[in-house]
Amino acid sequence: MNPNLLQQLAIVVKQGSISRACEQLYITQPTLTRSIKQLEMKVGAPLLIRTRYGVEPTEIGARLAQIGERILAESEHGKEVIRQWHSGYHHEFVIGIDPLLEFAAVSRLTSELLRENRFVFHLRTASAAAQIEMLQEGKLDFLISHAHLSVAQSALQREILFRDRTGIFAGKLSKLIGRQLPVSREEMAQHRWMIAGASAGFLDTQRALTEPQAARMALTGSIRSLLHLLNTTDLLVRLPARLTLMTGEVAPEQMIKVEGQPGPRRDLALWSRAEQEGRPEMLRVQELLSRLITELDHDTPCYGLDL
Repeated sequence: MNPNLLQQLAIVVKQGSISRACEQLYITQPTLTRSIKQLEMKVGAPLLIRTRYGVEPTEIGARLAQIGERILAESEHGKEVIRQWHSGYHHEFVIGIDPLLEFAAVSRLTSELLRENRFVFHLRTASAAAQIEMLQEGKLDFLISHAHLSVAQSALQREILFRDRTGIFAGKLSKLIGRQLPVSREEMAQHRWMIAGASAGFLDTQRALTEPQAARMALTGSIRSLLHLLNTTDLLVRLPARLTLMTGEVAPEQMIKVEGQPGPRRDLALWSRAEQEGRPEMLRVQELLSRLITELDHDTPCYGLDL
């Protein structure tokens, strides 16, 4: 089957319109219509259904369009690999990064990676649960994220590099800021909360993460919105304490003292697939990332946390 026809079908399905697909492909409508007809003759069934809003795929059309999407993605990646080779770069590494770490240490991360002039780095940010799955599927080469996860990890190796615990932070309008005595759980129950990050995949029990009141807002991967709310409201939120204070946008006094045990650990680790061990270029990048995060741990204050 001609892969070009599958790519064209994928673009038609994505655009939902033959005419818009023609604009993207720089071909005429009769040419694209003939391509779809060729595929339909091969399949022996319609691939598209016309609606008042454009076109929609049939069941077999949707399945073939998914294959076409993958061909498109691989084709674009192939073009980029050729550009990298002509530019003198030997390897590309895809690295998943915790969103809060990326925000807190963006300058240091990017400057260190740019010093390695033989490699191309593709950085991705997302939740730990989503990225650990991508690492297992081979879509990431390395992941810098939470060390204590309850997901299956038998094929992965982990190196804990950055020590951290969660702390409870109050928005700047909160009356809890500046309190000298620890705040009781009963008193915290009277305050409004927000949730940052998904709890799924963390080793902590759900009870340890659940706050007294239902959250007014939940944020996943949205660092800017989180920092905005901490600067403009009285909401409380549980966050990795050192990383949060590293951003420079949250004041140390916003981390309130709480009665009872310290917050759960939120150490960061460098994750990789065990099967990659031993490849020289992988070892070089692993050493680079390990040194970078270890130096961050060494240079970052502990802010009174029991680490």
